[in-house]
Amino acid sequence: MKKAGKIVGSIFASLGILVCLFTLVASAKLQHMKENPDSEAENQVHTSESDMDDVLADLDLDESDVSRQEVDFKRTMTHSWVGALLFGVILLGVLLNVPKDSFFTPLIAVVSAGGGAIFCGVGFAFLFVMALIGSLLVLIANLKQ
Repeated sequence: MKKAGKIVGSIFASLGILVCLFTLVASAKLQHMKENPDSEAENQVHTSESDMDDVLADLDLDESDVSRQEVDFKRTMTHSWVGALLFGVILLGVLLNVPKDSFFTPLIAVVSAGGGAIFCGVGFAFLFVMALIGSLLVLIANLKQ
């Protein structure tokens, strides 16, 4: 059970780090494009908007059915770097073997995964929940020893 928990926890924590870093870079680039529009960026935005209108027309939806909310890039970037940091803590907590306090490091990973699932929201929740399951498996296996 401990080995399975380490595998599940480390895979999803590593995947979560990659997703968070990708989201952080994409948010920074999109915020820069929004704040400093040039002709190429405006052309890409207009192209994507016309593509979206074509998709909506194909699906027989009008714009009132689709929410066009402004993306809060700073909030997204904050969630991304906090998520990457928490996934790093989860990865270390699951993979470290401390002989004296064998339940302390998985407990930190469990708390980090739970806090990340609550703080970072829906975008990263699946990865945090899967890392939480792996961390719990390691914690339970260490408690039985």
